[in-house]
Amino acid sequence: MVIVLPLLLLATLILAAAPWAPANAISGTTIAFTHQKHIAAGVQCLFCHPQALNSAIATIPSVQRCVGCHQNIQVGTASGQATIDQLMAAWEEQRPLEWPKIVDMPDFVNFNHRPHIAAGFNCETCHGNVGAMDMARMDRRINMGFCLNNCHRHQDAETRQRLMSCITCHK
Repeated sequence: MVIVLPLLLLATLILAAAPWAPANAISGTTIAFTHQKHIAAGVQCLFCHPQALNSAIATIPSVQRCVGCHQNIQVGTASGQATIDQLMAAWEEQRPLEWPKIVDMPDFVNFNHRPHIAAGFNCETCHGNVGAMDMARMDRRINMGFCLNNCHRHQDAETRQRLMSCITCHK
C-alpha cells in the first residue's frame, strides 16, 4: 500500500502532463457567434445545420463548414476580424468549436426534425426568430405542452389522432 499510492500519484501526474492526453486532444474553442449577421447575409439555417433534414438533431456546424466560407470573406470590423482569426486558429490547430447546448430534449422523447421540415414548418416556428439573435437562445419553452398546443392539436382529424398518440413522441 505504501508503494502503490506514490506510484498511482506519479502515473496520474505523467498522464495529466502528456501532450496526447485526452483532455488536450478534445479541448475546443468558443467563439462569439451572431446568427443575426449570418441571416442578414442570406445564409439559410440548413446551410449550417444540414443534419436537420435527416437527423433527430440539427447539429452544430464543424470548423470546416465555417472556414469554407470565412477563408474567402472579408469582415468589416476589427472585432469581427478577431473572431474570424480565432476561427482560423482553431482550424489550423485542429480544435473543434464548442457551442452551448440550447435545446436538450429528455431521453424519453423521440424527436426528429425531418417530419417537421417535410410538413412545411420553418425553424422559427419552434426556435423563435433566431435571425434577430446574436447567440441562439431559447425564447420559448419547447416541451410537450408547446408541441400539443401549437401544432399537434391543430391538424386534420386523421393526422391529429396519429400525432396525439403518446408513442408518436415518446419512447
